[in-house]
Amino acid sequence: MWGDSPCIACVDMNAFFAAVEQYDDKSLRQRPVAVINGQRGSCIITASYEARAYGIHTGMRLYEALQKCPHLLVRPSRAQRYAQVSQQIMNILYELTPDIEVFSVDEAFLDFTAMYRRPSAYNIAQSIQQKITECVGLPASVGIATNKTVAKYAAKYRKPQGITVISPERTQAVIAPLALSEICGIGPGIQRFLARYGATRCADVARLPVNILSKRFGAQGRQIWLMCQGKDPQKI
Repeated sequence: MWGDSPCIACVDMNAFFAAVEQYDDKSLRQRPVAVINGQRGSCIITASYEARAYGIHTGMRLYEALQKCPHLLVRPSRAQRYAQVSQQIMNILYELTPDIEVFSVDEAFLDFTAMYRRPSAYNIAQSIQQKITECVGLPASVGIATNKTVAKYAAKYRKPQGITVISPERTQAVIAPLALSEICGIGPGIQRFLARYGATRCADVARLPVNILSKRFGAQGRQIWLMCQGKDPQKI
């Protein structure tokens, strides 16, 4: 049961820039599309899921992508258009709850704690997806959990257009076996430091004395230690 625990949703748009290009140009739909960094860009900044099926990913050089998929459809990024659509999406989310943290152009956290007992957590996620699809025609994945760290992981778990709800009683069991790279905010440098102590998964970090992390990283270290237990002290 959810009890009195917080109810946090993470909304993560799917291949956002490429999805906007496919929405605006019907000829691109269900085809491999890559968005590059400007008119003469040489780097992929996002790829449609059809392109990802060929092994194309963010950060890949364009020439490499074309080797993997010669019929790849390449489009230059349109920052102004993406910002416009992003604002539309955030306006939609503000209609659902005023308690929002915009995390990036295509991602946001929503706090439904004050009203989640009326619809179920899964129904909340469905309503978010439906509202976005109806208003802007784009796919989104939604994760719901008791905090931002776990909700963000949940949103990425069943991409594209997935819904994942991690209830309070399942949180530790889900987080414990995860590699540290799965947790937002634990970058390669922190991972290398923790590997010195044999900690490569969340459960390993949770077993360490907190002062190992706090001495090295200060308040951030304590936060990481809590995140690896499925607890996130950061509020929306």
